[in-house]
Amino acid sequence: MAYVLIATGLTLVFGVLRIVNFAHGEFYMLGAYITYFIGTMLGLDYIAAAAISAVVVAGLGIAANRLIFWPLRRDHEFTILLSSLGLALLIANGGELLFGADPKYVESPFADEILDIGTVTLTQQRVLVFAAAVVALIAVYLFIRYSRFGKMMRATAQNPDGAALTGINIKLVHAYTFALACGLAALSGALVGPTVMIFPTIGNWAVLKGFIVVIMGGLGSVTGALFAGLLLGVIESLGGGYISLGFMEAIGYAMIIAVLLWRPNGLFSTARGLR
Repeated sequence: MAYVLIATGLTLVFGVLRIVNFAHGEFYMLGAYITYFIGTMLGLDYIAAAAISAVVVAGLGIAANRLIFWPLRRDHEFTILLSSLGLALLIANGGELLFGADPKYVESPFADEILDIGTVTLTQQRVLVFAAAVVALIAVYLFIRYSRFGKMMRATAQNPDGAALTGINIKLVHAYTFALACGLAALSGALVGPTVMIFPTIGNWAVLKGFIVVIMGGLGSVTGALFAGLLLGVIESLGGGYISLGFMEAIGYAMIIAVLLWRPNGLFSTARGLR
């Protein structure tokens, strides 16, 4: 479900704004670090720190869109892609300078609490990751499907120029779509932070997993991101448990190659496309 949250943000940005954002993983990293510092320096509880982190990173997403991506919207797609890569390097290196290179651990009261479900034993934090991700995804779906702003997002995704002619504020749609995507990435970082060590370059891992899921599910497909994220997570876990941990990281890339050869538009894309 952590993969799904990361990939959903990537899918929204590509589906609505037509931007391939290589800096998406760095917003995941910022979410984890801001949660850590809010909890340790301000003394707030973990849930409040995670919520504040998602809001703060969403605001940073609006700033990134306003300063970098919105001015380049008419430029060639490679220009935008390289700009996002430059932003990723800037945030990662800035994070290392600001936060330090030493790994850190996000404190959570649920991280060490054990929960037994039949023969399955897991921590409450992992249950929280799943439950919070489900709630967040349902909220995003209902927002996009039924809210006025969600309809504006869908109209912009279908035809930006036509949407602008009907009076839709495209600039506002870009800003808040980017904020929503970055907020989801930050939420994922805040939720997963207590289960792993965090460091400034952890965004590289996050964006790679996100792109694997997006390619498998189909660019622009939120439903595809959901099923592909769950599929990748389960297959990686089974592969690491029954084959080898070293092989686990290679599974995702092998799946990308197979998907691109078999269904270039993704497993859950309705478009047929050509190889």
